[in-house]
Amino acid sequence: MIELGMHRVCFDDLPKKINLGCGFDHREGYLNIDFQENHKPDLLANVLQLDALPGNFYDEIVAQDILEHLPRTSTKKALVHWNRLLRNSGKLILRVPNVLGIAELLRAPENQVLFRQEELIRDLFGTQAYSGDFHLTSFTEITLRNYLCLSGFEVKSFSAGRIWLFDVEAVKIRDVHPFEIDDFSSMLDGEITEREFIEQCYENILKRKPDSEGCQFYLERLQKNEMSREDLIADFITAEEREKPNLPVNSKSYSFRQIIRRFLFRASP
Repeated sequence: MIELGMHRVCFDDLPKKINLGCGFDHREGYLNIDFQENHKPDLLANVLQLDALPGNFYDEIVAQDILEHLPRTSTKKALVHWNRLLRNSGKLILRVPNVLGIAELLRAPENQVLFRQEELIRDLFGTQAYSGDFHLTSFTEITLRNYLCLSGFEVKSFSAGRIWLFDVEAVKIRDVHPFEIDDFSSMLDGEITEREFIEQCYENILKRKPDSEGCQFYLERLQKNEMSREDLIADFITAEEREKPNLPVNSKSYSFRQIIRRFLFRASP
């Protein structure tokens, strides 16, 4: 069941296609979703917080002019979040800005006048007329193809026909866990002790049991407010041990020396 306005609706009664960030572009046969109430969407929601919708259920997701409005670091997170909603072979239709295309247009002789330069700068950074219309990232073909691949999609068509925009159609070919793209934000949810949190970092990120010295080191940093839990996740993600899994890390002393070295390096002016 899901709340649509004042009504509770069964999932089976809803369209099996989603139009994300619909704005005023309401599409027949789609569940139109937007976070702006004045757009009067079918579902008022954040496109990064669609956990109430069923997974492996939808045939198609349209996300046109959406990804650039999200923080750059949320691109893969968004794609994996939408991957969860799609059934296998479900279709994802994207439109995003092409930063190299905009640069090409800015350099074109016919655009060397003020009003065209301002228009193109607006296309790159958004109108900024209201809180939701800022562009926080942009894309190249290399980056976008990579993000889609990591997020469990296969690109079926990739067009830059409008020069400054990419129009992409991709299909879901596999399920992807957020941990696969270094999204460990779910570990910040729930009420657990500092020690339990540290143990989860070792097990989920480094894929091993914690060593007592390293665990105590991080416990003291957290208790003294010298690190936050977000800092600790970032530290584990960038660990040498994780980046080079073939290194011999059999001894506790080796891994603890790595921890000390990273911490001292981060703390030095």
